[in-house]
Amino acid sequence: MSEQKPTETEIRERKGALLKLFDRMLPIVDGIADSFRFATLVGMALVIWISVWMFYFGGFGLTTALLTLAVIILPILVLLRFWLGLEDLKKLPQTVENLVSDARDEVEERVAGIRSSEKKLGLFSSAGRIWELRSLVDEAGALLGSYVNIGSLVNPISLLLGFLSLLFIPGLALTGLVLAVLALL
Repeated sequence: MSEQKPTETEIRERKGALLKLFDRMLPIVDGIADSFRFATLVGMALVIWISVWMFYFGGFGLTTALLTLAVIILPILVLLRFWLGLEDLKKLPQTVENLVSDARDEVEERVAGIRSSEKKLGLFSSAGRIWELRSLVDEAGALLGSYVNIGSLVNPISLLLGFLSLLFIPGLALTGLVLAVLALL
């Protein structure tokens, strides 16, 4: 069974509906990204403060302070990943448009080149082409790697970690406040 290609009007309607959906979604994504940015920056400041307090005021050793820093910075890194993912999501229409136009031009050039060279590949030249195929797959992997940040927004485990990381910030703020009071005494 062959698929029927959509007409130009159907393509324009789908594109218009997609752009309308994105226009409605962009303010929500922007607000959430701002919240994650704020939580990330506050969390980083608190992590730095707690580490400084431990080393200078608390009398803990450098190793203990660095190990504590390594543990309490993990939720902040999760928040940072969400923030970057949301920022990438805001740029998605431009990225997709550039990707599609570049890929279309590249594919048309390659198809024209393949059709113009009518030679058949032998066994050994086919084996050599496997390495070219591998490099093309690596390029595709690198291209898809740019969408990893967006993938973290739909992974259920990542969403749970993001939620828990957001809950970690008030506790970190309370700890930082208590340490500030102790440093002043």
